[in-house]
Amino acid sequence: MAKKRSQSRGIRPVMDSWLWGLGAVVGLAFVLKGVADMRATGSSESGYLMLGLFPALLSPIALVYHVRKIPVVRDMRRGAKAIARWTVSADEYRLFVEADARLEAETRTHNFYKPLRTIPAGGVEVIFAGDGVLIGDGYFPLSTTRGRRVVRVRTTSSTPPMLEFGMLLETRASTSSVTTTAVRTSDTLRLPVASGATREADSVVRHFSVAVARGRTPSL
Repeated sequence: MAKKRSQSRGIRPVMDSWLWGLGAVVGLAFVLKGVADMRATGSSESGYLMLGLFPALLSPIALVYHVRKIPVVRDMRRGAKAIARWTVSADEYRLFVEADARLEAETRTHNFYKPLRTIPAGGVEVIFAGDGVLIGDGYFPLSTTRGRRVVRVRTTSSTPPMLEFGMLLETRASTSSVTTTAVRTSDTLRLPVASGATREADSVVRHFSVAVARGRTPSL
């Protein structure tokens, strides 16, 4: 059975910051409890310590990352860093979901974006900045230099049309105790384009095509 590819509705900086902050606090509490138990019993091991170590170390890193995205999303909503924006109506969004499912079946390209289960009556707003996109409440970084980076962008010929970003994530995996190998994971991010937003969508394609060609995300 083929492994189901992951999907995401994007980063929600405020909510995610609270969750990672809570994870850091809980992790630290377990670490302190484990240290106290080890001192009390004279043991060199503690289940509490092992349970809390990873969240105590990793949660603060994730917390800082998400907190830094809060002003980014706020500026995008205010239009300070927006290079294009449109609102996809509820009917258009439903057509997008149907068209995306057909395109996935035809091309076998899985969409990293996870559609909303409940579509707002007022539609879904899509806002592009020079290095990211906000769709609804979810933010996706669109860097061409780091992380899950954009390597291509186009407008699909489907009905309705969509913006499609080809993305590549490069990581290292251990092959032995002394060697590692590069692992490349490709993803496709498809997003809806509102009727009447053809020019805006074309401007997004041009912007990121230039960024990919230069191998960097242009500064705004």
